[in-house]
This record gives sequence, C-alpha cells and structure tokens, in this order.
Amino acid sequence: MRVRPLLLALFFWLFFWAKTPKAEVVNKIVAVVGSEVLTLYELENLAQPLYQQFLNQNLPLEEKERLKSQIRKELLERWIEDTVIGLEAKKHKITVSDEEFDRFYQAEVKRLGGEERLKEELAKEGKTVEEYKKNLREQLTKIKFVQIMVGSKIAIPEEDLKKLYQEKIKNFDPSPKYELEVLIVRDEGLLSEVEGLLKRGEGLGEIATRYPEKIYYVKETFKEEELDKELLSFLKDMNPGSHTPPLKRGNVYHIVKLVKKLAGEPPKFEEMRDSLYEELFNQRAKEYLERWIKELKETRFVKIYL
Repeated sequence: MRVRPLLLALFFWLFFWAKTPKAEVVNKIVAVVGSEVLTLYELENLAQPLYQQFLNQNLPLEEKERLKSQIRKELLERWIEDTVIGLEAKKHKITVSDEEFDRFYQAEVKRLGGEERLKEELAKEGKTVEEYKKNLREQLTKIKFVQIMVGSKIAIPEEDLKKLYQEKIKNFDPSPKYELEVLIVRDEGLLSEVEGLLKRGEGLGEIATRYPEKIYYVKETFKEEELDKELLSFLKDMNPGSHTPPLKRGNVYHIVKLVKKLAGEPPKFEEMRDSLYEELFNQRAKEYLERWIKELKETRFVKIYL
C-alpha cells in the first residue's frame, strides 16, 4: 500500500497525541455522525495540544476565546470528515493486512527516532504502544479506502503532463544551481557519531530524526551566488551523493550532501515526469476529495450541536 503525502496529510489528525484536559468539562454531545458521537469532553481533549501551542498567555481574554472557538470548529470538522470516511471504509469492508501495517509502523517508528523514543512520547501522553497501534491501523484503513476511491477516479493524460512541463520551464533560470541536503548540528559532541552514521550509509534526514532537538535537516536548491566560497569550493569537486566534512558556521556545524548539480538548461521532460505526475495527481485528488467528502456528509446523518 503506497501512501501519498497528500492523503497522509489529509487524514493523519492530532488524535494520537491528545492530552487529558486539566479542567473538567461538561460532557454534552457536540456532534453525531451516523452511530458515532463526539462529546464536548472529547473535543476539548483533542484541542488541548493546540490550545497550548497557539493560545499565548499574554493574549486578551476575548482573543483567546475567539481562537478557542476557531480551533474547536476546525477540529470538529476534521472529526466529522474522519468519522464519515471511517464509516464508509467499514461499509466497504476495507482492511489493512499485517504486512501493510508492519511496513508502515516500522517506518513511523524510524521517523520518530526508534521504539524507545516512541514509548517515551506515548508515556508523556498517558498512552500505550497498543493504543497507538490500534489508532494507527484505523487511520491506515481510512487512508487505504480513500486511495482506492480517489485513485480510481483520477486520470492524468500525458498531454497534461507535457503542458505542465512547458509551464515549468517557461521561466527557467539558466544559472548553475546545486540541489543540497544540509544537516545543521548544534552540539559539537555529536559530530563524530553523525559522521559514523553517514559512513554506515544512513541518510541525512534519518539522522536528524534521531536528535530532533539538536540537529536540523534542510533540503533545498541554491544558486551559485547564494553559497559561500568555502562550500562552493567543496561542491565543485564533489560527485552527487557525497558530502562535506563538518563546516563550522557560528555556533553550529553544517554537513552538506550534494544531491545533484543542475546545468544551465532545463531538465528534460523524462527527468521531471514523476514529479509532474505527483503534482497533478495531488492537485486533482484534493479537488476530488473535497467534492467526494461533501457528498458523503450529505448522505450520512450528521448533526452538530456546538
């Protein structure tokens, strides 16, 4: 099962990480979708991380209440959509195999920094690995259902790809460029360990997930004039896939990997075809999803009391 980034973004909500609210909330019903019910207590539970992230203590009370109301409404809309998709997936008897689940679960564990890191984060939220796995399987079932429904409806003709390609290269800048991956290491003591991981073939993005508070990862394309002379001198002699030694920049160190050198002419259509397809698919899938979910909500019994 291949999970496209757009679909993942649309259907991975904050439900895994909801915290227990600090204040008691009257447990009244705020929404009903088919046989599923959402209470105010549950909605507040989901909203707590967002309250903590966006409600600055220095905000005026009126502004806080306005933001709270906005957060609740947006979360409620997401819950309704998520629930409608879940009910439809059950109706169509969509399941995720153990192999599909294990493959995705292991990728998530790696992204989060390993099993122990996952357990630590879940413990902070008062949750267990089994609860996490149960929620993850439910979300993957919904994603798989959406992929089946959407994938069968989206066609990308070759002429559309070529049209998009012409639009992309119309304003192509012919100056030489470098596509780079950059690790920004804030702790000098980690440098030897990072270099060891690189020698073992671990990717820069993977390394950054191990130390989320001490290492940052960036992937970007730069023009020659945007790069300093020291880095440029390394890049001119490097082959794609190789990386620089740690370069000190103020209080941090940069390790730069050369992904590719871009010549002063646009890439060929064949080189861009996959990315063009992904862009058009995501664009049309988003448009179709919005219409499809709207239709589903209209055919399901949905009642909002908030």
